[in-house]
Amino acid sequence: GPLSKFNGQALTLQREATIEGQLWYRVKDLGWVKAANLTTTKYDTLSYDKAITAYSRVKTASGNSVWTKPNKIEGAQKISALSTYSGKNMRIIREAKTSSGTIWYQFSVGGKTIGWVETKALNTFYTPSMEKNLTATRYVLTSKKNEHYYGLPVVDSAIDRGPLSKFSGKTLTVQREATIEGQLWYRVKDLGWTKAANLSAKKQ
Repeated sequence: GPLSKFNGQALTLQREATIEGQLWYRVKDLGWVKAANLTTTKYDTLSYDKAITAYSRVKTASGNSVWTKPNKIEGAQKISALSTYSGKNMRIIREAKTSSGTIWYQFSVGGKTIGWVETKALNTFYTPSMEKNLTATRYVLTSKKNEHYYGLPVVDSAIDRGPLSKFSGKTLTVQREATIEGQLWYRVKDLGWTKAANLSAKKQ
């Protein structure tokens, strides 16, 4: 059968043999396997890997890096220092936990998927759990018509849906609200999110 059932487990080697130039090992209680399929490094395995939606920023750049996979997973390679992304809005697209108990986020910046970083190095400022239902009617403030609306309550060019000017004078139905970093946002039906300060309860 496949070796996958022994991923992450310590295997005890008892014998070796070179057959037609290829080294084989006999593993205790298992049988024979090509030496090339084994390593002396203990890799982590993934406990879970799931899609999520969140936004974070770098909290602790020092000593943290961005990886192609969660570090210590087989094949993981360092991409860059985490400091490269300091101050940027990082969209979190996946969450994974390794067998050693570390939780990792895969993130994108400006719509481009970058890599994986330990969650403890980040400060997460938006998750969907921050949203609340709301029913209200609002209008675009004339002075704010050049402000934009977004796919989520975060200013990010990758989810920018354009200026509010196209909705000037129209009645907008607010369905949800979220306070992100002290700022109130509204989700308008069929549009997306915009800062509450861009809208008025009075028709302009």
